Amino acid sequence: MFKSIHNRLATVVLVSLVAAASAGRVESAGFALFEQGSKATAMGGAFVATADDPSAMFFNPAGNAFTDKGLTLEGGGFIILRPTAEFDGASPFPGDGYRAEMSKSLYAIGHGYGVLGLSKDVKLAVGFWSPNGLGVPWENPDTFRGRFLSQRTDIRQLAVSAQLAIKLSDSLAIGAGPEFRLTDVKLSRNAAALNPFTNRVVDVAHVSIVSTGTPVTVGFNAGLLVKPCERLRIGIAYHSHMDVDLEGGAEFGKIPTGNAQFDAAVAAQLPLGQTVPATTTVQFPSLTMFGLAYDLTPNLTLEVDGNYTTWSVFDQTVLRISGLPDTTLVHKWEDAWAVRAGLLYRMKAGWLAGGFVYDQTPQPDADVSPFLPDSNRVGGSIGAGIRAGKFEFQVSSLFLWFHERTVSTNKDNFNGTYKTFAILPGVTIKSTF
Repeated sequence: MFKSIHNRLATVVLVSLVAAASAGRVESAGFALFEQGSKATAMGGAFVATADDPSAMFFNPAGNAFTDKGLTLEGGGFIILRPTAEFDGASPFPGDGYRAEMSKSLYAIGHGYGVLGLSKDVKLAVGFWSPNGLGVPWENPDTFRGRFLSQRTDIRQLAVSAQLAIKLSDSLAIGAGPEFRLTDVKLSRNAAALNPFTNRVVDVAHVSIVSTGTPVTVGFNAGLLVKPCERLRIGIAYHSHMDVDLEGGAEFGKIPTGNAQFDAAVAAQLPLGQTVPATTTVQFPSLTMFGLAYDLTPNLTLEVDGNYTTWSVFDQTVLRISGLPDTTLVHKWEDAWAVRAGLLYRMKAGWLAGGFVYDQTPQPDADVSPFLPDSNRVGGSIGAGIRAGKFEFQVSSLFLWFHERTVSTNKDNFNGTYKTFAILPGVTIKSTF
């Protein structure tokens, strides 16, 4: 009667692990993080052709070639707030009238860069940033109707890079370097089984999933910056495709059902108090960023960018569980675009900026779930920088409206409408020596 419980549950656990890793690397949408510096964020992330501070390490490595000789340091962070993050269910499941919300928890990310002039035309840049991150904690996790899909998801990814930026002429520069990605995944959800005595699906275990170790994946980034005339700048930057090998384990905690015979049968089939090993490889797409900046006046710059992510490489994933046949998951994600625009006004004592972004989701309706409820989004941003001696203090905030998304074809039959609004305030400090 209970023979297949263990096999089915082990497969579900690994599916969750793979989904977590892939969600953490959705560059054009999903839960990608484009907030790698306050000045760039204030411009809506349209910074590929401006690239005039150390955050160029992410936006365009060639930009650092035009910095003054010496040492420039920059560091800061952002907080992700979700004043609105809710779900309204649909029939037959989880049902009309059902509503759930995410917990109002804080999610913090950081960045730090250093640029050193090796010569007049050659600069060395070293830094880190958070390219991807995800925190999705649902309120009342023990009664949440999507608890068998996800109760809480936490994904953190750190990028570390060393780059050389070379100015080939007063109008042309290139930059490139290796990029090391470190990924950490933590998930929690409940496991279910059909109770043959009541003919009802019940909770039988709480599953905590943690990636073991922090895998390091090596890729590269590169950039080109051209100044064809005094007022115009053209930039292009690239972050490479990466394959990440993941190893993880799931710890099972017993949830008594009240039926001693059923509980004993479940305990005989599930590895309660043990860890189930699982491995897989996830293909993460490349990101290409295009930018065009034009000085409307000597103090006012308009930039428009396009970001393209090859999410079509994430078409399927092969799961390997010890003692079980390999399982192939089909995703059918699509390549995605983001369009960004920003205005930068320079003053003697600092700068003011504002921006706009439209971000396209690569996620089809079948994949939209409590684990990753993504949608197209529109954002607006503001920010300012104030100089004081060798220091510059920067503040910015991005306001992000996710399009209301109603799904009726979710592959797990968990359908309804997701509504999300997020605010990302940040602070950065820059110093030049």
